[in-house]
Amino acid sequence: MKNVMIAFSLFIVMIIGIFLSSNYITHSCNHLQNLNSTLENYIIKGNYQSAYNLSLNYISEWNKTSKYLTLYTHHEDLDYIDTEILKLTQYIKNKDRSEGLATVHVLKHLVSHIMAHERVSLGNIF
Repeated sequence: MKNVMIAFSLFIVMIIGIFLSSNYITHSCNHLQNLNSTLENYIIKGNYQSAYNLSLNYISEWNKTSKYLTLYTHHEDLDYIDTEILKLTQYIKNKDRSEGLATVHVLKHLVSHIMAHERVSLGNIF
C-alpha cells in the first residue's frame, strides 16, 4: 500500500508540474507575441527609434525567458529565435522596413511554433 501511495503522489506531482510548465510557456510566449505586434506597428509607422529600443528590450526579455524554455523545448527552435532577434535589431537600425517586417513575421511564427509544440494535447503526448 505504501508503494502505491508513493507512486500516486509522484504521478500527481508530475501532472501538476506539466500544467504549471505549460502555463509558463503560454504566458511567456503570449508576452513575446505582444512585443512582436508592437514592433510590427512601430516598423509600419516608421517609428524606428522606438522600434530599436523595443528590440533591445525584446532581447533582454528573450534572454530571461529562454533560460527556462531550454528545459522544455528543442534548442534549435531557441537558436532560430536568437538569430532572428539579432537580425531584427540591425534591420531596424538601418531602417530596412521590408526586412524588419519579414523578420518580425518569422519571430511570430517561431514563437507560435513553440506554443503549439508545448501545448498539452493528445497529439503531443502520442
